[in-house]
Amino acid sequence: MDDNARQASGPTPARAAASGDVVAVRDLTKRYGRVEALRNVSFTVPAGAVTGFLGANGSGKTTTLRILLGLVTPTSGQALLRDGLRRELRSYRKLSDPARTVGAVLEPTAHPARSGRDHLRCLAVALGLPRRARSAAVEGALESVDLVSAADRPVGGYSLGMRGRLAIACALLGDPELLVLDEPANGLDPDGIRWLRHFLREWAASGRCALVSSHVLAEVAQTVDHVVIIDRGRVVLAAPAGEVGAGRVEVRTPEADRLAGLLPSLLPGERVVRTGPDSLRLPHGTAERVGRLCAGHGIPLVELHTTGPDLERAFFELTGQSTGEGR
Repeated sequence: MDDNARQASGPTPARAAASGDVVAVRDLTKRYGRVEALRNVSFTVPAGAVTGFLGANGSGKTTTLRILLGLVTPTSGQALLRDGLRRELRSYRKLSDPARTVGAVLEPTAHPARSGRDHLRCLAVALGLPRRARSAAVEGALESVDLVSAADRPVGGYSLGMRGRLAIACALLGDPELLVLDEPANGLDPDGIRWLRHFLREWAASGRCALVSSHVLAEVAQTVDHVVIIDRGRVVLAAPAGEVGAGRVEVRTPEADRLAGLLPSLLPGERVVRTGPDSLRLPHGTAERVGRLCAGHGIPLVELHTTGPDLERAFFELTGQSTGEGR
């Protein structure tokens, strides 16, 4: 973690911008009286990726985001964003055009009697978008979040998922390089979560980036490229998602005993865990060899699949919390 902190705080603004970092948080500390909400928080957010900002409620996630967006003044340290016009890192309040740099969703609000389209139109004016560009920006944002068909309905009649999409549409109005989303999956049904996941993947694929705060680890694990974990105001991990935890291979077969007896010769020194009467857990990267072994010995497979990095387990280990297993 110390190395990550040094990497995040070391480069000058020009070097950081050139390296592709869109956000650089450096030694950020925030105190409220005797309460230290953040202590020396450092991390970066690269372009073309979704970065998960993970932590339990009260860990300091929202405070960090509010400092990044110029809503709270830090006690010390910096939270910088890449200025889209000047191509250098600056604090939010010094950005040339904030709406084109960052779009944020912290606490979604909209007048219940106003239509979604009118809400976006009012916000476009407040953001100072040129008159000729407003209509195109509003319609483009509605289309991006699949709300065109509901755009003229009062927001008060929207479902939680639709309100979440409208909030993201608001963040898109300025065509920003960075999205900052605080717990965007809250209140979403499975379809809404699936939509959000697809949206974020497409957003990153376009070369832009997102910083997504969440405590829903299982969902985030399917979405993010990079992970920053914060615990009680301190960053305990900042790394590519693929390096967090270890993936594994799950096998189910009615001949689990026979397969278990064959595995030591195939995987010498590797750990094989019996997880049930017909199931085994094997190290990541062994699926193909196990499949060939089963085919060669006529062992029927009910299930053979690889899971990704175990982000949830890594999170609980780093924060000293219990996974709840065995309870």
